[in-house]
Amino acid sequence: MAWPVVAAMAAGAIANMYAADKQSEATKQATEKERQARLAAQAQLREQGKLTQAQYDKAIKDINDYYDTRVGLGSEEDVSKFKSSIEDYNPEDYVYDFGDFNYDKTKEDFLNPYYNQIIGDAAQKAQGSAAGAGMGRSTFAAQNIARAVAQKEDELYKTALQEYNTDRSQAYKEYADAITRNQERLNALREGNQYKMGLEGDLAKDYINVQDQRQSDLMKANQDKLAAQREYDLSIVGMY
Repeated sequence: MAWPVVAAMAAGAIANMYAADKQSEATKQATEKERQARLAAQAQLREQGKLTQAQYDKAIKDINDYYDTRVGLGSEEDVSKFKSSIEDYNPEDYVYDFGDFNYDKTKEDFLNPYYNQIIGDAAQKAQGSAAGAGMGRSTFAAQNIARAVAQKEDELYKTALQEYNTDRSQAYKEYADAITRNQERLNALREGNQYKMGLEGDLAKDYINVQDQRQSDLMKANQDKLAAQREYDLSIVGMY
């Protein structure tokens, strides 16, 4: 083969080798650029992940700061008071235990204290009337005396019965009035206690509602963080 041909072939081979080297170098550079770009993107996503955590921490702090400094009506102490009031409440405490009506007097307690003297006077008067009529000790006189004594006894017992009934009625009225007064007093105490329990219940409800809202806000912040974390994780996985 002539030298010029060999030289040309050699030159072509060298040129091809040089071109291949240049292409390989360019490929390496492109691959390195892609790798660097991917690393930069991953680093950026990691920073975004850090920012998401920082945002979450700040949101949690802001929520707690808000509720800790919120001027609410109720407090945890009000919840405890309301609970104690419910546990201590007993309806029987507001029913007056009046007991049975007790009246130990009898009709004899109201008989005229001069009963015997009055009866004796009535007998003497009837006997005197009989003697004045000339009946003396006759059966008719004895009947008149017995009738006069019986009438006087009946009169005295009727008077005693009226006084007994009047006194017993008065005693029962005082007994019933005492029941009414004491029950009204207990009713007033019950109404006052129920009013107090109502206020405690309102304060306890306010505090519980605030705590429920706080928990709801914290849960939402956590859900937002988890959603951001999932999006971040998926982005990181997609880089590999």
